[in-house]
Amino acid sequence: MLLWLIFIAMIGGIVYLSFQNGEESKELGKQFLRQLSGAGQIGEGASREELDTLNYLIRQSGRVLAFLMIGIMGTITIHVTFAGCHWFFKTGITLLILTGIACFTERMKVYIPSRHYSYEEMMLSVAAAAAGFLVVSIITLLGRILKGISHLLAAGHT
Repeated sequence: MLLWLIFIAMIGGIVYLSFQNGEESKELGKQFLRQLSGAGQIGEGASREELDTLNYLIRQSGRVLAFLMIGIMGTITIHVTFAGCHWFFKTGITLLILTGIACFTERMKVYIPSRHYSYEEMMLSVAAAAAGFLVVSIITLLGRILKGISHLLAAGHT
């Protein structure tokens, strides 16, 4: 139950950020850049275009990180919840849910003032969620392999 609460809270956070007005979203990025420049991290000679590009890159990095974490948490949550189910079922459900979240959050932007749908950004979100899925899946697979090897070694010593 705790895993589902964390997963749903993460989805709520990404939905909140995704459904903000475009100007509000840009302003958050600008505030972050102002804080960095106040800390001396950004040169004062940066042009407006360079700052806008940096703002865009920071927002896209945040998107990737958020969807990577949703991919990791979603995979863990679904695999723990459906522990008794076949691997193929758990994997299919996980990928369907993660892809649905990424597509939904991008597609709904057409209904938000000063926002737009971007296929590239949707694919970036899907790829980041899939990367989170792969991280958990590979760690799980390695754990199973190591467990199998230890069982074989233990059986060989008896």
